[in-house]
Amino acid sequence: MKSDFLRQRFPKAIKRWALPLAITAFLWFTRSNEITVVQLSLAFFLLCVPWQAYINWKTNTKSYLPLFAMVTFMYWLYYVVPLFWEPQTISEVSAPLGRELSQSSITESLWMVALGVSSLWIGMRVGFGRRLSPRRLSIELPQSRRSYIRAVLAVGCLLNFYDVSPYTLGEGGRQLINLLLAVVPMLTFAVLFHSYLKREATYVDKVLMLAFLVTRLFNGFSSGWLGVSMSLIMMCGVIFLADRRRLPAFGLIAVVLLVLFFQVGKEEFRNVYWKEGTQAGRIERTTFWMQASMQKWLAVWDDPSGQALKDAVTPSVSRVSLLNQTADVIELTPSVVPYQYGRLYSYLGVTLIPRFLWPNKPSMNEANQFYQVAYDLTTEDELSRVSIAVGTLTEGYINFSWPGALGIMFLLGVFFDFFQSTFLSAKSGPLLKAIGVVLLLPFLAIESQLAQYLGGIIQEVVVVFIVMLPAVRITRSFGRLPVWQPQQ
Repeated sequence: MKSDFLRQRFPKAIKRWALPLAITAFLWFTRSNEITVVQLSLAFFLLCVPWQAYINWKTNTKSYLPLFAMVTFMYWLYYVVPLFWEPQTISEVSAPLGRELSQSSITESLWMVALGVSSLWIGMRVGFGRRLSPRRLSIELPQSRRSYIRAVLAVGCLLNFYDVSPYTLGEGGRQLINLLLAVVPMLTFAVLFHSYLKREATYVDKVLMLAFLVTRLFNGFSSGWLGVSMSLIMMCGVIFLADRRRLPAFGLIAVVLLVLFFQVGKEEFRNVYWKEGTQAGRIERTTFWMQASMQKWLAVWDDPSGQALKDAVTPSVSRVSLLNQTADVIELTPSVVPYQYGRLYSYLGVTLIPRFLWPNKPSMNEANQFYQVAYDLTTEDELSRVSIAVGTLTEGYINFSWPGALGIMFLLGVFFDFFQSTFLSAKSGPLLKAIGVVLLLPFLAIESQLAQYLGGIIQEVVVVFIVMLPAVRITRSFGRLPVWQPQQ
């Protein structure tokens, strides 16, 4: 009996621990930095957390998406990968070639992340958030009203061909225009793509989805924004994950290759079409970016030393890195920069007021701008063209030291519990699930500070509901729905 028990448990143990061990070992063998035993242990822990949560989610049919696993995976990506591969320096105005960061600050940063994701888990487990979730409201998208959704997506396809100014309705209407151009079409695409995976999409649905996919990708590449294309691809991957309950391996590989390919030519594209202001059509701009990236990778192929490969990959690693910035904050706070005691959260007090009612409302970038100047990353003259964020976790440390970092992660856990119970549970319905998927993408951008992370989310939900009102049917249930208990 004991041997049978061990044979049953042993394969499960391999499944739970083999992948984190293999990935961590690969990073260690390919490292370009010296790694201590404590840092290696924390790196392994930070990969085990999302992997274990993902495995638990696969057996939990009550949860639509593994929100905790996805968010904590991003913390692993932004902190652990740079630990092994990124030079441990920080570029400052006074030290443009890079100031060396101490090993102690690097280790403290990893401890902060490990304790931070633990606080996030506690916040999602205590149950405060799900108690606030509306349980008796049912929002459905009847098949008889799908024509309206198709019409909205068709308009989104047309808007991808035109450069619609966000100031069409003036400064006060900028946020509304951005929501109508970005969030609403993505939402309708998400609804139809979910139907496609369920094999319920019509021929017209497939044509509209393909048209939106092509025009959206083309719009992103021709404007110099890699994130526009990545957000659409990531959303498709997230919906696939939710529907099939397995990782879209091909999609993940495609995203990585796409980012690596285009990232090397992005700076040259922006120098020509942004800084120099060169005028060209969309096809010409897209072709230029592809050719610039191809030339860089051909140079990598012809370089036997491997230095060109390192130079090509480093910008992509640095693009998803917060480790050095967090270590820099730990070194300079409060010895150089005093604790802010909540000053960086001031925008949250006015975020619910629409900009059309308050055109001169303070910008959510004020926290970023303070960070850039106070920590000597940029001068005040560069604030209009450079925006650098340090992430919600580190922003909590800037405000209230370690209690602030861990406290804000706990509160985010409470919010994520509410968000998951409302938008991402198995009983949420197609519209709420689509809203949850679209709003989930900014939550994965953990480099954003709190004002960007949560600012405007209520306005987004309100605008989406107003636009989608002709397509929905709202009913109220008087029976008590079972309480969802997340399995993380």
